[in-house]
Amino acid sequence: MKLQFVRFFIVFTILTSLLFIGCATTYNSPVAYSYAADDFNSATIFFQSGNPGLTFISLEGVTPPRPESGTFWDPFKFPTNRELTLVLYAKYETRARARVEGFGILGDFANFASSVTEMSQNVDGYVTFNCPPLEAGKSYTLAFLKESGIPGRNKLILTDIATRRIIHEQEFGLILGGH
Repeated sequence: MKLQFVRFFIVFTILTSLLFIGCATTYNSPVAYSYAADDFNSATIFFQSGNPGLTFISLEGVTPPRPESGTFWDPFKFPTNRELTLVLYAKYETRARARVEGFGILGDFANFASSVTEMSQNVDGYVTFNCPPLEAGKSYTLAFLKESGIPGRNKLILTDIATRRIIHEQEFGLILGGH
């Protein structure tokens, strides 16, 4: 009888916890933000998230307001037929590598070389993207491509979503990956 009560209590506690934890989590939903005067003369850009990823910061010094609770700005609508200067935050982190243990100075040197390699590949900083004139009514993606190598080339790639054609590529570099 006592064992049956303990099982019931454990199952009840787990189910109740899942119910309250599930209710407490919030789902962030995307909301469009527009820099354009009207939607007829605007183009939409979606920014790549993940690793590597981009976060939009500002358009020519103008930052968007803080979104409402439970939302985030995605996509952004920009004015067309003129060049734009976007400030972005680019982030890429390498996965931690295994450390060499038990080889004394040789192991320490290998670990130091591995740390320098990881640090030179990581990207964590602000980047200015010189966006060419966009076409009204079109949608684009702006992605961050991290090429292999030490430190590897960093590229921002603007692509037309409908045609999958690359519109503009811009290479950038950050000293030892940024800050």
